[in-house]
Amino acid sequence: MKREEITKKKFSTVYRGLDEQAVRQHLTEVADELDKKDARIAQLEEMLNEREENLNSFKSVESSIQEAILSAAKAGDDIKQRAQNYSDSIIQKAETEGEQIVSRARERENHMLQHNEDLKRQAKIFRARYKMLVQAQLDLLETEDWERLLEFDGGESEK
Repeated sequence: MKREEITKKKFSTVYRGLDEQAVRQHLTEVADELDKKDARIAQLEEMLNEREENLNSFKSVESSIQEAILSAAKAGDDIKQRAQNYSDSIIQKAETEGEQIVSRARERENHMLQHNEDLKRQAKIFRARYKMLVQAQLDLLETEDWERLLEFDGGESEK
């Protein structure tokens, strides 16, 4: 019901009816009160709309924040995975290089051991041959031919 309908309402008069002026006064008060209520309702509806807009704005911000958090978490996981893969490749490379170094060291050790054995064998051979040479020379020095040779030189120089 609108204010105009309330204030312009016509009542039929009856014998010993109500005081029209008092009724009109009361209707005006009711209409004023109704206007106040309508204004308050309009004010509350405007506040409600503002709050709903704020709520929608907050929901939008919340959604953006959630997307940013998910994106950051995904980026963090990606970085973590790449770092893990990189560290795994470094470890694998280091292990491979370590194995190669150990393998080369073992090969060199074996080569040096073989060379050392060859040197020992050659030293034994040299020692045996040198011993035989020295023994042959000693035997030559101890033979009678040597004595005769010394005597022969001695005999010719006196003549």
